[in-house]
Amino acid sequence: MKRLVVISILMVVGIMRGYSQRDTSKGIFFEDNLSWQQILEKAQKENKYIFVDCYATWCGPCKLMDKDVYPVDSIGDFMNKNFISVRVQMDTTKHDDARIQEWYGAADTIKGNYHLAGYPSYLFFAPQGAAVHKDMGAKDAKSFLAMAMAGMDPQQQYYTLLVNYRNRKSKNYALMPVLANAARRAGQDSLSEQVAHDYIQHYLETLPGEQLWTRENIMFLSGHRKAISLNDAIFKMYFHDREKIDLAMNKKHFSDNLINDLLYRDMVNPIVDRALNENHEPNWHQLERMVANTFDDFYARNNVIRGQLAYYKVKKMWKNYVKYYIKQQELNGIDSLISSWGNNFTLNNAAYEVFQYSGNKRELEKALDWINRALPMPNDNRSEAEELDTKANLLYKLGRKADGLVLEGKSHSILPFDKDIAANYDKMKSGLPTWVTE
Repeated sequence: MKRLVVISILMVVGIMRGYSQRDTSKGIFFEDNLSWQQILEKAQKENKYIFVDCYATWCGPCKLMDKDVYPVDSIGDFMNKNFISVRVQMDTTKHDDARIQEWYGAADTIKGNYHLAGYPSYLFFAPQGAAVHKDMGAKDAKSFLAMAMAGMDPQQQYYTLLVNYRNRKSKNYALMPVLANAARRAGQDSLSEQVAHDYIQHYLETLPGEQLWTRENIMFLSGHRKAISLNDAIFKMYFHDREKIDLAMNKKHFSDNLINDLLYRDMVNPIVDRALNENHEPNWHQLERMVANTFDDFYARNNVIRGQLAYYKVKKMWKNYVKYYIKQQELNGIDSLISSWGNNFTLNNAAYEVFQYSGNKRELEKALDWINRALPMPNDNRSEAEELDTKANLLYKLGRKADGLVLEGKSHSILPFDKDIAANYDKMKSGLPTWVTE
């Protein structure tokens, strides 16, 4: 195992600097003219933690952080009080000046020692130079502040928790979910799954039902489903107690999401993948019977349809694909949806999928009915424009070209810079197909 606590790898003579021209008088003050050794000495002298922002010049989320989060006064007040903040450019460009180039070696060492899975990545060090915390990804101001606070809290620090987890014979189960979640946020998915499985197997599975099915435990299982298999005791308990879980979450069929994901992943998807690789169609009836014998008809039908959709889409068998796509929507109760934020999104996407791949009038009219349910209560301009675009395309494909063109013009006027809507509008004006033609 590589050492996690020593930062001497960065003790080279170099200069840190930011990559944008933001107003440095506001928000976080990033050290611009100190070597790492000087930064370390300053942190020890002032008894402050060290925050290292690892960014890349091509990284859009990095630029958003620089624009929207780092200049915030409240963020700056907290960070400048508690941290010495520095930045390291992780990529190389032909425009890099001498100061950036001097840090190329250090950047490569950071990548290797701290396993950065993406950018922006954030590293936190104690005043004495020990690596204590790690995180990744763009954040809003509130989430960034919570991350920085975690970087100062030994009960939330990723590296501190990891060292304790690996070294202690007696595990602190109260902190294992914190480590599993921190590892996932840091991009260490394999470690996150390992810790989550350990926690599930040696702690959650030992709890009686009245202690097990809390919202916190249910959400942990939902967030770490990769650590669960169909053969695990926790899954069998989950399946048996699904009504209790739905009640605890105050949401009907909440438990079905995890159950269906694991059923498909472990039972159906391997058979679909093998059939695609061997170039033959699965025996869907046999597969459905196999799932139904283990679970029940509802879960069998739902997951086999999911497999049929995956198979027929890869094979570009659009007639079969749309047939089972509509069956899936009806099985999930799409006809009962009313216009609301979440349902508008579902109805619009379902209608557009049928439009793209069906040439059947009855199917297209069914999709038109779905989008008509979504349109009475648009939530914002983008929602309304996208729903109008879907309806316009359906009308156009059904042969009602003039009506479709009028609606597409309205959609385009709401979102004039949307490339997809603009392209559809141009195709309609030219009498060209706006759907899949292969």
